[in-house]
Amino acid sequence: MSAQATALPQRRSLTRLTLHTFTNLAFGLGLQIAAGIAVARLLGPAAKGQIAYAGYIVALAVTLSEGVRAAVAHDMGPRGIARTSVWATALRLIAGLGLAGTALALALAAGDRAHAIAYMAASIVIPFAVYQQVVNVVYQLSHRVERINFINTLTIGGGASLAILIAVFAFHAGVPAVLGIWALSYLVAALWSRAGMPALIGGTPRFDRPDLVRGAVLFGGKASLAAAVAFLALRVDVFIVAATLAPAVLGIYTLALSSGELIWLASRSLTWSATGTIATLAGERDAAALTAKIVRGTLYAGLAVAVPLFILGPWAIALVYGERFGASGAILRVVLPGLVLYGADGVLSFYLAARAGRPGTLLALESISLAVCAACTYAGVVRYGAIGAAAANTLTYALAIVLKGAFFCRTAGISPAAMLLPRLGDLPAFLRGRPAASSTTSVS
Repeated sequence: MSAQATALPQRRSLTRLTLHTFTNLAFGLGLQIAAGIAVARLLGPAAKGQIAYAGYIVALAVTLSEGVRAAVAHDMGPRGIARTSVWATALRLIAGLGLAGTALALALAAGDRAHAIAYMAASIVIPFAVYQQVVNVVYQLSHRVERINFINTLTIGGGASLAILIAVFAFHAGVPAVLGIWALSYLVAALWSRAGMPALIGGTPRFDRPDLVRGAVLFGGKASLAAAVAFLALRVDVFIVAATLAPAVLGIYTLALSSGELIWLASRSLTWSATGTIATLAGERDAAALTAKIVRGTLYAGLAVAVPLFILGPWAIALVYGERFGASGAILRVVLPGLVLYGADGVLSFYLAARAGRPGTLLALESISLAVCAACTYAGVVRYGAIGAAAANTLTYALAIVLKGAFFCRTAGISPAAMLLPRLGDLPAFLRGRPAASSTTSVS
């Protein structure tokens, strides 16, 4: 790590960071669910579909910025380049991606009247969402996970959802007001996180390394393409459902997906908390071992949540959202097995792109998954409707994890059993009857 960076805080244990992240995500998710229920019950499936569609558009734009995030992690982490120079390069790429995303969203709004309001809202959000996605990794690399958790929870997480909940219930706000609140939350998040950047990078951005731009574009371009292809493989079903089925079906389908993705709460907490450590550990074997540990944790945590959700989920959806969304229950059960497996995707993709420096290989693996998903989803929707799309998703999730897991094992020099079989050491230290380590490098 560059000597330019200011002194960083000691690393917290992985258990502590994961619990902190989980608490913040759970709080924000609870408010998001409450806001979603309010929108679904008071505004109906079509409105919920429009709002969800805007979110997926921004999610795609954020995914395209994943290459910049990976390049920043690779340059600040394993390569140890001065943070002020790396961040200056990142800002140039963020500006280009943000403006391009806004222009494309506006063009799509003009051509797709059915979803114009979703595209318009997304055009406002995209620049700030891209910035926030990249700035997150600097906080992670600086072991300021708790700080960025706090910022995100009070803005784009729980803060926006609470404001939407109040607006819909108390003031009978419609879709434009809901999307406006959502957009404002991203602006506030970007401004807030920017205020802490000088301390994390050791000064102000220095545009003194023009050579970094070309490298970041090449490296980040491959990583962004890989992430975009992964996103399409993950979400192409939503776009196909939106294009071929009624808006109400889109609302029902996206509700099933969002309900099933509750099982990713634990896996996202683990991955988010470990990202900075995986990128900055000195030893390759240590980084690979930590990655394998996170894979195991995500799989078994997801399975523990998926079983009761499979049993009770359809009943809970009908009870909470109403009978109009009853069809979401069957879709939920079809996608759950794949969602369990896909919980490990984030940490595997980050290791291959940012730690191992193999974004091109990651792109090839994602392309295979996308080709399978697109073909299966279209065939499934034509023949079986939304259930067919759900089945195609599960197949794609499983294929993606098999491919990435196999390549990770080969790259890291470990066996599939070492990646998959649980170990006593996977448990937090306090459950093993030992005090948590106080070392600055603790990952327990």
